Amino acid sequence: MRTKKAAINILISVFAFVAGFLPMIAIRKVFLNSLGPEMLGLNSLYNNIIGYLSIVEMGIGTAIIFSLYKPFAENDRDKIRAYLYFYKKMYSIIGLIILIIGILLSLILNLFITDNIDIGEARLFFLLVLLNTVIGYYFSYKFCVLIVSQKGYKVTVVTTIAKLVTAILQYVVLNITPNFYLYLIIQIAVNLLGYIFLNLYINKKFGWLRNIESYRLDINEKLNLKKNIKALIYHKFGGVVLFGTDNLIISAFINLATVTRYSNYSLIINAVQGITGTAMSAITASIGNLLVEKDKAAAYAVHKRLFFINFWVSSLVVIILYNTTTQFISVWLGHDQTIDNFTLSIIMINLYIQLMRGTVEKFNEGGGKYYHDRFAPLFESFINLIASIILVKILGLTGVFIGTLISNLAVVFWVKPKITYKYIFHVRLTEYFSMYFKYLFIGLFSFVICYFISYYLKSNISLTAVFMNSFVNAVVINVLYIALFWRNDEFKYFKNQIKKIILPGNKIRQF
Repeated sequence: MRTKKAAINILISVFAFVAGFLPMIAIRKVFLNSLGPEMLGLNSLYNNIIGYLSIVEMGIGTAIIFSLYKPFAENDRDKIRAYLYFYKKMYSIIGLIILIIGILLSLILNLFITDNIDIGEARLFFLLVLLNTVIGYYFSYKFCVLIVSQKGYKVTVVTTIAKLVTAILQYVVLNITPNFYLYLIIQIAVNLLGYIFLNLYINKKFGWLRNIESYRLDINEKLNLKKNIKALIYHKFGGVVLFGTDNLIISAFINLATVTRYSNYSLIINAVQGITGTAMSAITASIGNLLVEKDKAAAYAVHKRLFFINFWVSSLVVIILYNTTTQFISVWLGHDQTIDNFTLSIIMINLYIQLMRGTVEKFNEGGGKYYHDRFAPLFESFINLIASIILVKILGLTGVFIGTLISNLAVVFWVKPKITYKYIFHVRLTEYFSMYFKYLFIGLFSFVICYFISYYLKSNISLTAVFMNSFVNAVVINVLYIALFWRNDEFKYFKNQIKKIILPGNKIRQF
């Protein structure tokens, strides 16, 4: 059952991200044509600033989701009600704090914007983006029930439909009148309707959750939550600084037009990270349930399988993206919206490192091991911020991403695996790096072959050439991996699982 639910979550999550991403391609094109690169850069900048405000959330949602695995497994409804009431109360406070801080930030937006833009209008735009974020804190606390019960795909379906409706309405509006106010109001209205629908569904499906106000956590539960939340604050802060400073630094030290050029790539990269991240998140509940059973050997075997498939997917998408993204953007938005190959190389190395962290991070989350590496994100974010600011002055845009690479390698590359292997698997860290570098060597071998094959395919700037380039890369990589991993235990496991799906009457094994 655990494998089946995880598979459903993964398939729907991947489909939903693809369905939600495709309209964004069309929206970005019409946005650029109707409102210009500066306004598009401003929109990207606002999203980064809002990301910074999410630090206030402090990781409460993650800590509560972890705490809910056990009561859900034991069907302890009173405990679930108590956690949800705490969640609701905290998110209401957080929403108010973010609103107040956001309003104050709107008064100093001129510090982040070097371009000649009407600051009065820029503040109003920012307040609308802020309102869209704040609304979520008053409606989303119940969504964790679906996530923990391994029905998170239902949240994904509704949010994807909301994205599609938003994209269609925004596309129509931008083609009729280039009005950024209407663009943002549509987003707010559709998201609000989606939140209301999901809450009505949860109230109907889990009727016993309607009245939660009279339930409270005991002292020990609050202390345990407090410990995890304190650790997650560092993780939250580090994650926001690491992934949210790029556009701020580019805007402050270069200009909004460069923010737009980079955000063309980050839109595609974030979509890929979203697909893989959502797929990994979809199995976090299964990992949490597995770790509750306290079978370390089984958990480590599952980790090796997931790490193997994570490498396969991560290396595949990074190689394809490197060989096709600039070609695609040239077709989509024009060559003037692209960046140089060296900068792209650094971005792709960072992407590979981040994607390969996925398996270790999900076992960390599923096992609730937030406390042991709580200071690592602070060091990582500090190194990233200082290195990026210094290097952007010397190297320009490329320096921002070299700063991120330095921080990746200096801290999280080895700290998170160390914590997971020591406290969850009780296995030596050398086992992890042996597996990591073995796969890395195979990935580099595949990259070199695909690079030379794609060299001439990239010269043709057309949508057909982009699809052909992607297809050739995908075929070459998969053929190479099948040949190289044919006798690999993890490959045999997934091969057998596929056989059991295709051939009727065979029972699919759990992870």
